[in-house]
Amino acid sequence: MANLIYKLRMKLFSIIYPFIDDISSYKNQFFRDYITKNTHGVILEIGSGNGANINYYKKYKKLILLDKNIHLLKKTQLLCNHNVILADSSHLPFKETIFDNIVSSLVLCSVIDKQKTIREMNRVLKPAGKYFFWEHSISKNKFIYHMKTYIIFIWKFLTGGCDYNSDNHKLIKSILWGKSKIYIKKSILVKFLGMTYIYGFVLKD
Repeated sequence: MANLIYKLRMKLFSIIYPFIDDISSYKNQFFRDYITKNTHGVILEIGSGNGANINYYKKYKKLILLDKNIHLLKKTQLLCNHNVILADSSHLPFKETIFDNIVSSLVLCSVIDKQKTIREMNRVLKPAGKYFFWEHSISKNKFIYHMKTYIIFIWKFLTGGCDYNSDNHKLIKSILWGKSKIYIKKSILVKFLGMTYIYGFVLKD
């Protein structure tokens, strides 16, 4: 039964995903321009979704797209000839130190084992490689935080496990294997939802 519910959630999210992407398209465009200017070489995108970012990668030798949602990956396969891999970010099916860059775009909120995912990034990222991120993080407004806890289970069911109470800012600052640079991007929509956008990179030592 649990497996059936999981499959239903993944299918439902694949239907909802394009609408969510459209709603936040203006802010997403900001990040897509950011990764266009900064990524290069052999790139891994974690949580690639339906492939909305792929046309913004310009300076790459090889691009690998990874997601745990088979329905979204099928849509991605129709758009490109890049390597598309079904896997969870906490168990990356790659050898050590092979990527110049890793990218995540509104992904960490739905990762179950965040610490293991961070360790896996470290394992597969080359020395002096960079992890680029565009994520939302928890609001410091305690009233909004507590209000959201009442509907979080419905939200997570509809959005592939997105936990909008995730403190991704704290998570990225806690990374010990590299130096992080974190920027905050304001948005009326995410402020209303009790979140902030964060973006930047972690440079591996």
